[in-house]
Parts: sequence; C-alpha cells; structure tokens
Amino acid sequence: MSEDTQVSELGLPEDATPWIGPNGIVMERLELHLTYTCPERCVFCSEEHRMQSYKPFLVTWGRVATILRTHAARGVQAVHLTGGEPTIHPRFVDVLKLAKKLGMRTSVGTIGTMLRRPSFADQALPHLDEALFSIHGPDAATHDAIAGRTGSFDQVTDALKYAVANKANFGAFVNTVVTQANVDALPDTVEMVQKLGAQLIVISNTTPEGHGEDRYAQLAVPIEKLGEVLPQVPERAGEAIVRFFGVPMCLLGEHGSLSNDLHWDPRVTVEWQSEPGRVAFTGIYSWAPDRRRVHVDACKQCSQAGVCSGIFDKYAQLWPTDALTPQHKDQSP
Repeated sequence: MSEDTQVSELGLPEDATPWIGPNGIVMERLELHLTYTCPERCVFCSEEHRMQSYKPFLVTWGRVATILRTHAARGVQAVHLTGGEPTIHPRFVDVLKLAKKLGMRTSVGTIGTMLRRPSFADQALPHLDEALFSIHGPDAATHDAIAGRTGSFDQVTDALKYAVANKANFGAFVNTVVTQANVDALPDTVEMVQKLGAQLIVISNTTPEGHGEDRYAQLAVPIEKLGEVLPQVPERAGEAIVRFFGVPMCLLGEHGSLSNDLHWDPRVTVEWQSEPGRVAFTGIYSWAPDRRRVHVDACKQCSQAGVCSGIFDKYAQLWPTDALTPQHKDQSP
C-alpha cells in the first residue's frame, strides 16, 4: 500500500475497486474455506481430496482477517464460511464478528457440529445471519448412512431447531445432496425440513468431485429418475423456497424457474490451492454455475441453453442423455 493511499477507520483502502465480470456484473460474494477437517464421512463429499491434501496447512486468524478486509474493500458484501466443517475453527466466532464489523452478511455451511451446543450457538448466532444445514434424508437411518456417522441426523436437526428458536429472522437453509440412496425419499425430506423451519431448500445433484467423482457410477441418479422425482418436490416444500443445483432445467418440468442456474451469484472462493512449487491460499473466481457442466446435443436445440448450464460432464461420459428434452420458445421453462 503506497503512502498516498487513504485508509478508512476499519483499515480498508478507500480507493480499492470492485471485481467486475461479464456484462458488468459486480462480484459481491466470498466463499471462505476455514477448515480442512470434518467429523462426517459423506459418501459424496466433493471436498474429500482437498481435505486430505491440505489438512496440514492451517488457516490462521491473521490470514482470515486479511482476506476479509481485502474483499470488503473491493465491494464484497457477503461471506459464506465453509470447509471441512467451519464451525470447528478455533476463531470461528471472531471470524463472524470481524465480517459483521466490515459490513458483510454472514453465512455458514454446516453439519451442526458446534451449533448444536447451546453454549457455542449463543456466542455465534448474534453474528450469524444464515446457515446452510446439510440434511440428506427424512430420518436418521437414511441421513446417517449417507453422512457416514451414527448420530449425524440428530446433531444437524438439533442445530437447525436451536437456531430457529433462538434468533429472530434467522436464515435457516438446508442443502440436500441427491444420490441413488435417497432420491425416492426426497419429497419426504423436503417436507420434513420445512416443518423444522427451513426457509430455503437447495436440492443438489451429486457433483463429480472428490468422493462424488470416485463413486459417481454408484451415486449419480439417472436423469430419467430425476425427471420423475424432482417435479414432485415443490408441492411438498410448503412456504419454503426450493432451488435445484446441478440439474438441467428440462428435468424440472413446469418448475424450471426454480433452477439455481437462474438464481446463482458470482463468487470468489478462497482456499488452499497447489501452484508450481508451492501451496497458496488464494481465490478462484466464478462468474457462472457451469463448473463440470456441459451442453450435449439435446441442449444445443433448447431455447434455455443460454441460461441453463447443462448436465455434469461425468454423466455425459458414462451414460446416454436422450432423456433430456429440449425446450422451445413457445414452452414455459
């Protein structure tokens, strides 16, 4: 920083400029990986390989504070804390406090490890605006088998219920990853979590990363099945908002407008990454939800191809995609 640079009361350079991407979009969201450890062993875990590679590298408080200040100076208005399990970071509450001081909206992706504990939750919730709880079934038997740990279902649902009961206007969100083991129970899962107080439910198709790629042939749900089950979900969600991630819009029937492709925000993801000769804690800039997704022949004929990111590349490599039905301009998305 030069001697001429003006600094705000929060220590932010006042002349910092925002990131501006395609079509003039300003990046306002930061996803920050706080930890590379997790007590769960989810069968689909997209972070498994990164956790194994970078577990020895600590994400220090000094590093986190610098990242938050740098991104706040460039216009980032929201931070989502992720991992691993981010709540086990020793300075988790301090991270929330600093982010709020910098004017950011705060959220966390969690399995409820620490937020289930009232003594911890009472410290964190005043500085936490929303949480995305991972719940993968309507009952302990289904969820625990997918999460890889007995007691996981009780833990995460207890955390959700405590947050809803103890903070007004708390953003209680749920992420459900769809696999062959839980797809038939998906409507029941959605109904259950909205009754617990979830206001937003994200239905995530298994992503071919980490364990999700290692086991993709055993986990990925055939698109014919997705096309049968997913359109049943919104009517079971009550007043909760539903979003479908990683799913071609044509599989959603009349609910194509609920595709997360239409509601996704550009983001910078800061995490450990391997570079030639070193490991660096740095950012990946994403302007569209098209990671590992491709347009197949059917997509090229579809009027929604400009807004739908298509199907996962791994799926297209392994199986036919004839069940995708191109939408036309005279059809509702």
